[in-house]
Amino acid sequence: MPGLAPKLRAAAIQRGVLDGSAAFSIPEAVRIVRDLPYARASDRRPETVIEEWRGTCSGKHYLLAQVLEELGASVIVIHATHHFTPENSPWLPPDLLAEAAREPVPDVHTFLRVQLDAFRGEWFTVDVTWPLGAKALGMPVNEGFDHKADHRIAADVEEIVHVDEEDDPQAVKEALIQAFVDDQAARRDAFIERLSAWLGERLAR
Repeated sequence: MPGLAPKLRAAAIQRGVLDGSAAFSIPEAVRIVRDLPYARASDRRPETVIEEWRGTCSGKHYLLAQVLEELGASVIVIHATHHFTPENSPWLPPDLLAEAAREPVPDVHTFLRVQLDAFRGEWFTVDVTWPLGAKALGMPVNEGFDHKADHRIAADVEEIVHVDEEDDPQAVKEALIQAFVDDQAARRDAFIERLSAWLGERLAR
């Protein structure tokens, strides 16, 4: 059965975001997943993210983690608690900025730590949450890929949880959301949906 890397490559070629004659390298995989539209897919399985060509931080990073592993990297999925506030997210649209000002919005962010044996085995941070086009909106976009430099994490991290290799990262995240977000789960979900809709509208212009 084909792995996820060939599936992502084929989908990227079909959608015109990758030259069919180009080698499918780790930097290309990072770029392609980063530039997937930021919106929730119907579920967070990597196959669904490829098929529906969209994802939020968890779906994008679960996909990228498996693709990078197929391409020879070692990967750790990391979840981090944080809050959206006017101070750390000044790029939010006015309605969401006002909501975060009334009360910070709790969330759990997902990103990766990656190790490439070819580069002395040093670990570095990869965060592909926001598409490149979001840079024009003032959002913390990571433009390139450099194993010598950590990506900027797309959240103001409070507490970090490393996902063990044998654990399901989404199950770990759901438990963390239940504990951290608690009775604000519906508010958080609505906030993320409105953020996704706003970003999609702005990037479609």
